[in-house]
Amino acid sequence: MYNPAAVVRDGKVYLLYRADDRSADLGWGRTCRIGLAHSRDGIHFTRHPEPVLYPDNDEWKQYEWEGGCEDPHIVEGEDGVYYMNYTTWSGKRDTMSVATSRDLVHWTKHGPAFRKAAPEKVYGSRSGVVVSRFQGDRLIAAKIDGKYWMYYTHPCGIAWSENLIDWTPAGKAVWPGGGREAGAIALLRDDGILLMTQGGHHALGAWVLRQALIDRTDRKTVLKEQKEPFLYPECEWEKRGMTGNTTVANGLVFFKGRWMLYYGGADTVIGLASCPRSA
Repeated sequence: MYNPAAVVRDGKVYLLYRADDRSADLGWGRTCRIGLAHSRDGIHFTRHPEPVLYPDNDEWKQYEWEGGCEDPHIVEGEDGVYYMNYTTWSGKRDTMSVATSRDLVHWTKHGPAFRKAAPEKVYGSRSGVVVSRFQGDRLIAAKIDGKYWMYYTHPCGIAWSENLIDWTPAGKAVWPGGGREAGAIALLRDDGILLMTQGGHHALGAWVLRQALIDRTDRKTVLKEQKEPFLYPECEWEKRGMTGNTTVANGLVFFKGRWMLYYGGADTVIGLASCPRSA
């Protein structure tokens, strides 16, 4: 299990994580499902007994079989609904898809995020992070100019939506040449949008995490960017696994006075890094 999304609900941290089959490799990997776990302290978790999202014999089968559902991001809407965008993988092509839930256990699939506005872009997209804002200690989807905005992969493209389900690509990517993917958070602040990214680092030979500040007016101009990573593979479990030397973060929450960053190590396990809110 690895690459989890995270959300705080009723005083607990919930992780929606990617889990791969134990079956033999199918040539491109193993079938993936999304599982659920919860914790009262943010460290010790109890797993839900069954996957909560998986490739089913439904109308979305063409996008999910046999690869499955993987690498989710999640955001809470003002309506109390949880919106998950996740990558579906047919074994040949990626597609960013959307599902909704009110309890994090029972999910309704809505299919590819771009299927209505841009069907030609359905394939080749992967899950992204929706711009959010603080509401107390919760992170809620934020509107800018009357619309919701998302940074999605590949590369770090931009899309907008009026309902958090149906998305429209918004032209030029933040990093058109690639090299950056949408990470754990896109936080709306007075000085811009704080965007966590993930991508390769040539000198380290690793997949690392960085931060950038994006102009909140056009959502594309990079005002500041970390050239060096704030988190990268150092521990043995981050360096060795199914995909060595990788750190991938899709889940950041504020919990009990601290930022809690949940990330995948070597496409095999889940790690946690934390810091105070002021850091």
